[in-house]
Amino acid sequence: MAALNQDTRLVMTILFCGCLSGANVFFYAKYGIDFPYTILAHGVLFGLVTVGAIMIMKAVGDLFLNERIELFLLDRKIDAYWARMSRDETQRKKLIDTSKQFQTDFSRTPQFNSYQENSVGPAFLEALQ
Repeated sequence: MAALNQDTRLVMTILFCGCLSGANVFFYAKYGIDFPYTILAHGVLFGLVTVGAIMIMKAVGDLFLNERIELFLLDRKIDAYWARMSRDETQRKKLIDTSKQFQTDFSRTPQFNSYQENSVGPAFLEALQ
């Protein structure tokens, strides 16, 4: 089971592409002006560099980072589960100790007398009709 849902992955991908595009604009504005060809060549080069950088960084991220992020989040969920179980067990032990202290037994359901054993019998029910 994946620790990241699809919406989170989509947002992360959009932010990642925006970040790389912004970095590409910065570096191309700084160093790409020395490229001696036409405006069309500059546009094609900028597009290829942007898409290539995004694809390379995404592939590197998928290979190395996604696995670690998924395992980290999964480990965090497992730790939270066991911490919750430990708290529940502690609460259960406290309830048992309290019931022993006050000589009550909460593990058994109370036994109620049926209507035949009480002083009120079926004649009372017939009178109501």
